[in-house]
Amino acid sequence: MFNVSSFIQYHRTNQGLSQRDLADGICSISYLSKIENDTIEPSQDLFNMLCERLGISLESFNKMTNYAIEDEIMWLYKLISKKNFNEASSYYQFLKNQLTPFHHEQIIHLFKLIELYYFIEMKDDRVNYYEIDELLQMESSFEEEKRYYFLKIMGVYYIHLAYPHQAILYLIDAEQVLTRYAMKDPDLYYLIAATYTRLSEPARSNHYCQIAKEQYINVFMYPKITNCYILFGINYTLLQAFDIAERYFFQVLNSRPMMDSDHVTANVQYNISFMYCEKQEWEHALNYLEQALSGFYSTFEKLHCVQLIAKSYHHLQEYDEAVSYIEYGKQLSDQIGDQKIRCLLWLLEHRIYDTLHTTQFINEAEQYWLNYLVERGENRTLKQLYFFLAESLVSQNRDREAIMYYNKLMQLGI
Repeated sequence: MFNVSSFIQYHRTNQGLSQRDLADGICSISYLSKIENDTIEPSQDLFNMLCERLGISLESFNKMTNYAIEDEIMWLYKLISKKNFNEASSYYQFLKNQLTPFHHEQIIHLFKLIELYYFIEMKDDRVNYYEIDELLQMESSFEEEKRYYFLKIMGVYYIHLAYPHQAILYLIDAEQVLTRYAMKDPDLYYLIAATYTRLSEPARSNHYCQIAKEQYINVFMYPKITNCYILFGINYTLLQAFDIAERYFFQVLNSRPMMDSDHVTANVQYNISFMYCEKQEWEHALNYLEQALSGFYSTFEKLHCVQLIAKSYHHLQEYDEAVSYIEYGKQLSDQIGDQKIRCLLWLLEHRIYDTLHTTQFINEAEQYWLNYLVERGENRTLKQLYFFLAESLVSQNRDREAIMYYNKLMQLGI
């Protein structure tokens, strides 16, 4: 249980008070010293007076027992999961101020884990400086159901870093714990589905997306159901089942209450344009891309739109427009450090200027972009690069090296 002596000592020293300052008019300094050394337990009246001088309510103390604060921390997790960010922010600050080093080690570890989740979902820059190695060393302290939250949040963290290969390992382990303890969390199945989409495994993604959708339907979570429909559309686009993809996208675009915000509209318009790009219907793609670009607010989303606009203009042989959007895309990618889109823009620029067969292109690809794409699991972009590298090497009569990349291309599946 939470220690009264540690509680008083922590808040006294944290406020810069001496024992004389706190004891004055309440008890003797020696008596306070015995309380803080845990040799005497104060009476309720004396404890109340000490708390009053420290500016801490009895209710606050009662909430700070190990058992109670664990419930408070898990409530913060629920607020974050429900994207109730205003209340979550207030709750986070409350816990941050009240939690002390004298709480049980497992409680402190749990708070640090949920704090990471808070930073990720709030898009707080502190996530980029989080001491993740320290948190990973705490893994053994998360047992039974708590291990589920550790695995899920670590999966979310690696999704945030755009490391889908690493993320899926944690998420699949989380699914096993979820099943073992008969827990319910449709968000986990959606996260697994979205990660498999990122790994270019749309069939697997559809399996998990279906589970997520059914569980969301059971609890009437319409915004999450909408996300599932959009993900189905993306997956069927990747499977080149365009008629099915189109039905999912337009069901969201044309219906209520599934679609209830301008951002959702822009997101669907972007994914419809992606589908038309895959069908090589570039004029249709541009129509939806222009609408999506005007509806997006974040630099990340605008960058993805700009890349597809540049690609569409390239295929329409409107090269000046394509180059203009490539330059715009470079500026956006520099702002947020998005190397994946920067790679796609780099490839597109070499195609426009017909420099894919140069030694410079081969060197840049092999010295930087290959390692980056393999490490991040960006298989779709990696396929493009393997193909162009193989073709470039053939043009330079470097057939043995070209065969190596053709083999890699076959391993990924053409």
